[in-house]
Amino acid sequence: AGLNYTIFYNQDAGSADALHVKNTFGGALQVGFDYMLDQHWGVNFDVKKLFLEPKFDVTVGGTNLTGKAKLNPWLIGTGVTYRF
Repeated sequence: AGLNYTIFYNQDAGSADALHVKNTFGGALQVGFDYMLDQHWGVNFDVKKLFLEPKFDVTVGGTNLTGKAKLNPWLIGTGVTYRF
């Protein structure tokens, strides 16, 4: 368990006139493992769950609106390790 800071970039307003999602802190859970295949090479795997509630500003048809989104994504990662 821990703390996460998410930066939102390349925001696409879609059919709205403008959109700005503010960077935010949120909670995070993570579990994973590293497995060494030999002295140098290994593989790793992890799963993360983020708990985010970023604030946003959006303009639709000339009307400015603000709100808070609830985003709780799962992130799954795998990789290859080389240790010297």
